Amino acid sequence: MPNTTPNITKIPSARVALVEEKTGLISREWFRFFNNIYTISGGATLGIAQIANGGTGADNATQARINLGAGTGNGNGTVTSVTGAGSVNGLTLTGNVTVSGALTLGGALTGVDLTTQVTGVLPVANGGTGLTVRPTVVTKTADFTLADDEGWVINNKSGSTCTVTLPAASAWPGRVVTFKNLQLQTLVSASSNVVPLLGGAAGTAILPGLVGAWATLVSDGTNWVVMAS
Repeated sequence: MPNTTPNITKIPSARVALVEEKTGLISREWFRFFNNIYTISGGATLGIAQIANGGTGADNATQARINLGAGTGNGNGTVTSVTGAGSVNGLTLTGNVTVSGALTLGGALTGVDLTTQVTGVLPVANGGTGLTVRPTVVTKTADFTLADDEGWVINNKSGSTCTVTLPAASAWPGRVVTFKNLQLQTLVSASSNVVPLLGGAAGTAILPGLVGAWATLVSDGTNWVVMAS
């Protein structure tokens, strides 16, 4: 097997003439020295210093950028790989960018309750209202189901008790609803999920049969609690 190790030749001594007097040609010692410089630094690139020897391996700036991994272009180079990592509430940024591309945001969102929110609505538990719009003032003249955007409700049903179907308190923790009577009729919940002002077991009573009676209810995540009346 041939020896591929470069034939390292030291610079000839000063007493060795560069050109032989008899032949007029470069001396053997100096020829070997210059030839080894070419072999070590140049090789197939015709005298261009290779990257392994501290050079760029190129005879122009564009080729040098390519050889050094910066790609082609206007001198700024091309990003060949970008990887992002990290998470915010379970979201992780991953992916690669070559000449062009996009990072991907993926993962499972955690720490935010999205199960009961309307798209684009911040739940109460996360500092929002949980409503698509600001709470409205509405008047009811018959039994009703409390809508998501109703926060101020006037009972004007005549002739008999008015029954309201409240949403599940567990779906609206922190939500506030105020009821007011304009009739001599009681207002009750369709379910036993209203805790009286003085506390105790949850029942159905919300307002007595008095004109002007009112009560503010707040969901504690389990029941609707009368906070003021």
